[in-house]
Amino acid sequence: MRAPSRILLALAVALLPLSSHAQQYFTNVSVRRVVKLRALPGRTKEFYSYLNSIQKVFEAEKDAGLILDYSFMHSVNYEGPDKYDVVFVLHYKDMATFDTLADKAAPVIAKAYGTPENRAAVGKLGDESAETVSSELVREIKLKP
Repeated sequence: MRAPSRILLALAVALLPLSSHAQQYFTNVSVRRVVKLRALPGRTKEFYSYLNSIQKVFEAEKDAGLILDYSFMHSVNYEGPDKYDVVFVLHYKDMATFDTLADKAAPVIAKAYGTPENRAAVGKLGDESAETVSSELVREIKLKP
């Protein structure tokens, strides 16, 4: 019984340096949600109306301190199957933000839309005018010298 315990202890000690190996080159900083959207054919006006509506929510989230910032960018390179028209980026302080984000964001989002009917209408507008190409969470890093 003592031999397996010693083996496990030896493995744990041997693998300990590997757990911090990746962190030696950088420090984690903030987090960003990057969402790429494609406007559906013939729905450009509705697409930009949808973006304008969600921008109001992002501004309310920023004012409430839920996000640090947000931005919209337009694609200028139309190549490949993952072509997108607009990307929006939401900037969060850190990964811990996501622990309570849903609970804190719900009343802010509800207030930004005004009524459940308005929220549903914006959701429908998004469904009918935009297609999500991709959505990912990326972490900013600061390289160590």
